[in-house]
Amino acid sequence: MIDIEIRSLPDYLEQVFANKREGFYHEVADLRIMFRGQANLEWAPLPATFRTQDDFLNEHFYIREYERQMPGECAGKSGIEILIDAQHYGIPTRLLDVTTNALVALYFSCGEAETEDEDGKVRPSDGVVIQFQPAGVFMYFDPSCVAYAEYVRRYKDGIHFPDSWREGLIEAVRQSDGRFSCNARSVVEHMLSERAGSFFILPKYSNDRIVSQQGAFLLCSTPFVKRDDPGFGEGVFLFPDEVRNDYERLIDIRYVIPAEIKQDILVQLDSIGVNEARLFPDTEHRVKSIVSSVRRTGVAGGRKD
Repeated sequence: MIDIEIRSLPDYLEQVFANKREGFYHEVADLRIMFRGQANLEWAPLPATFRTQDDFLNEHFYIREYERQMPGECAGKSGIEILIDAQHYGIPTRLLDVTTNALVALYFSCGEAETEDEDGKVRPSDGVVIQFQPAGVFMYFDPSCVAYAEYVRRYKDGIHFPDSWREGLIEAVRQSDGRFSCNARSVVEHMLSERAGSFFILPKYSNDRIVSQQGAFLLCSTPFVKRDDPGFGEGVFLFPDEVRNDYERLIDIRYVIPAEIKQDILVQLDSIGVNEARLFPDTEHRVKSIVSSVRRTGVAGGRKD
């Protein structure tokens, strides 16, 4: 992983194309490069349920209560679609927002955030665009996506997974509409192994925000390991903080956006149509974008002196 400091939008684009390596899309291997923008360089790129042990343990409760209390939002949808919608509305999940669009990631890296110096002083924080290693992607209906969604919705119970539940999860995957559901057993066996890892998924474009942001997700997981202690049963899923380095290995490059140039880059992005109204196409955010644009450029449309 390398860090590259960015000074302007043209500088950023030059660096991204200079470091595209395998290419943004590899037709044979189906490798793609994903990006994520964060307003604070110091934030770990982890999904909500992987940031604290409590949220990791409560993950299934969040989803089950979401389904129980909002049945109309879940009717007729697959398990992974329910997780994606829940994430959209603010439910903590194991899905990390990423994008195939480097400019979208740059916009999010220029958000407002603060950090604290060693002497305790609070100051605006640098942002970052994370460029992940080129990787294969799964469609939302792939059995691997189905397996994790059904596990969270119906089978998760803390970090344990008894062998007696294995066949039930395999059958749930087999009954999905996915083209490769015949691979259900091998998918579940891989999930319940030390080889299990995180992977990128391309969602159905089910809402305007995902479309506008060219959104995708990193579905995060932890290895399933056998333990000699009888108290652990047949095995357990590791806690995220036990394998944190595994997620960092997915990162290829970090483009660092100094705090003092964030507003300049936002103006440059706005000039090419990348702004709040474009990325959040609802009335509230479109109005906020109008106000922000006027404040940055002046009522007459010219840049303030």
